[in-house]
Amino acid sequence: MSAGNQVSISQMIDAAHLELLRLGYKYSSLSRHNKELREFSDYCEENMIQQYDSETGIVYFSNRYGLDITDAELRLSKQQLDTRCTVRLLDDIYQFGFAQRHSHHDYNVPPEYVGLLDEYLEHCRRKGGSEGTSRVKRTKLRQFFCFLDGRRISLSNLTSSDISDFMTTLCRYHRATIHVFSSVLRDFFRYVQESGIIETDLSSTVPRPKIYVEEAIPETWTPEEVHQLLATIDRNNAIGKRDYAMLLLAVILGMRAGDICTLKFKDIDWHQKLITYIQQKTRKVNTLPLLPVIGDAIIDYLKNGRLESESDCVFIRHIYPYGEFQSSTALSESIKRYMSQGGLTRKKRKLAHSLRHTLASNLLRDGTPLMTISNILGHHNPRTTAGYTKVDLPALRKCALSYGKGEVAQ
Repeated sequence: MSAGNQVSISQMIDAAHLELLRLGYKYSSLSRHNKELREFSDYCEENMIQQYDSETGIVYFSNRYGLDITDAELRLSKQQLDTRCTVRLLDDIYQFGFAQRHSHHDYNVPPEYVGLLDEYLEHCRRKGGSEGTSRVKRTKLRQFFCFLDGRRISLSNLTSSDISDFMTTLCRYHRATIHVFSSVLRDFFRYVQESGIIETDLSSTVPRPKIYVEEAIPETWTPEEVHQLLATIDRNNAIGKRDYAMLLLAVILGMRAGDICTLKFKDIDWHQKLITYIQQKTRKVNTLPLLPVIGDAIIDYLKNGRLESESDCVFIRHIYPYGEFQSSTALSESIKRYMSQGGLTRKKRKLAHSLRHTLASNLLRDGTPLMTISNILGHHNPRTTAGYTKVDLPALRKCALSYGKGEVAQ
C-alpha cells in the first residue's frame, strides 16, 4: 500500500486487524480498535464507499463529529480520541504499509535487535557519549527497528530505498527532530558496517535536512510569567519545596533539566558558595554561583522536605522507591502541572529548556557580554550561545562578539 493509490476498504480493514495482532495490543486496546473498525466499515457501506485514499479518514471523522481531525489544537472527548486513534492506524497502513506509534514510549525493540542495540550503545559510551545522548539514540533506533519489523525487512537486506521510506514516515516531526534521526542513523550504519554486521556503509544514503541557525525563534517567558509560575508552587509541602528549588536553578542559573535532576551533594560547595558539576550533555565541567535565594531554597528542602533515601542526588522522587529521577522530563512535567494550576499557556515552549533561552535573552538585554552568557550556560563555543539569544536580535547585533564580527545573521 502506498499513498496516492486507492485500496479497497475490505483490504484496509483486514490489514488493520493483522497489524493489531502483530503489535501485540492488549485485549482492551484490541476491543476498542475493533469496535471503531466496525463503525468505520458500517459508515463506508452505508455511504457506498469502496476505496480508501488519503482523504477517507478525514472525511469520516468530519461527518461523524463535525470536526477537523487535522486540527492539532482540538480538545477531544474519549470517544473522539478512540476514533482518531483508529483513523491514524488506517492512515499509517495506507501511507507507510504498517502501523506507527504516536508516542515514542510505545515503541518496543523487536527481540532480534535487542542485543545489537545494547552493543551499539555500549560502543557509544566507550567513545565518551553521555547517558543523555544514549537515551536519544535508543529512542530513535527503537523506532527505526520497529519500522524494519513492520516492513519485514532484515538489516542485512536493507537498501537506500528502505531508508528513504523510513525517513518519509517522520513527516509529522519538526525538521530539527528529523535531523537528529538522520544523525543517529548515520552513526549507527557506520558502526554496523565497521563491525562487519553489514557489508555496505549506508550512512551516506541517509537523507539529512538542512538546519538554519535563525529559522526557529525560541519561545521565552516574560518576567510576569516566571513570577506567576514560581508563585503557583505550594512551598508548604515537601514536593513544592523540592520543585521550587529545582526551578530556581533553571530560572536563575539556566541549568539544564537533566543536570538539575542529577545534581549531587558533592557538587555543592557551601563554603565557597559554588555549584560545580559535569554537564550530562557535553561532559564538560561547569561552575555556577550558589546564590543565597537558591541556597536557602535547597536548605529548606533538605531540612523540611526531602525523604530518607540512600541516593546521593540532592533532589529525589517522592514516590517509592525514593531515589533519583528516572528521566529529566520529570522537571518539565512539574512545570506543565504548575502552568495549568497558574493559568499559564504552554505556547510552543519546550518548558524547562525554554527557561535557558529566557535567561540568555534577559542577560543579553541587560548588556551582558556573549562570552559571559556562554560561560553561564556551560557552552564552550559562543556560536552555540547565539542560538539561545537570537530571540533578541537587536541586542545581539550590538553585542561585541569575541570570536569576530559578522557572525550573526542580519
